Amino acid sequence: MFISKFDNILGKDALASIRKIVETSKFVDGRISGGNARDKNNLELAPETEKYVEVVNIIERAVRDHVELNLTSFPRYMTRPIISRYEVGMFYKEHVDLPVMGFMSADRTMGRWLSPVGLNYVRSDLSMTLFLSDPESYGGGELTFEGAVGATRVKLDAGSAILYPTGSRHSVAPITRGVRYAGILWIQTLFPTEAHRQAVYDARRLLEMIAKIAPQSEAHDLAQESFYNLCRILAEV
Repeated sequence: MFISKFDNILGKDALASIRKIVETSKFVDGRISGGNARDKNNLELAPETEKYVEVVNIIERAVRDHVELNLTSFPRYMTRPIISRYEVGMFYKEHVDLPVMGFMSADRTMGRWLSPVGLNYVRSDLSMTLFLSDPESYGGGELTFEGAVGATRVKLDAGSAILYPTGSRHSVAPITRGVRYAGILWIQTLFPTEAHRQAVYDARRLLEMIAKIAPQSEAHDLAQESFYNLCRILAEV
């Protein structure tokens, strides 16, 4: 499973601004985005409010500006983030996220159903969790992946993120202390086949390595040509 970690997507000022907003904002039942009472118990920042838009604008700007994230995920489309809040006792049991956001979503209001078919659909190839709380400020709350060799538990510094295939089964461990805030978004990538995305990522990394030691070399030119052509062959646009 191709999992990537990114440090400091959000800087101190951006984090401070987001915390100021979320700590004074209205949160609603997290089941507005899916799940049921048996498997999911969390809260989400009320969407389409001014405070939600403020937070989303900060996060989207940071995501767009993060070069390494973009050259790992190769986004074609991206959803607007969900801003989640987990208080003591809250959890999200093991699950797999929806395959197409906007098609099989929990929001079935009349206005959405009157929209043209396909409008705002995003195939969820990749999921990203952006941690907004300092790990020391809450107990539990690890993002957990179950694998053949055991569980992988992730709890990152505030402002850092993890990117993983959306088809992976994952959960959020119950909160035992404090409050956990996070942003979750989904990406439709140019390279939906994981092996293709890994190959393109490796080709790009090879080009960067050669550029550092021999930028004017024939090897550099060939690596660049190979990277571009691999993207051209495999990209779905």
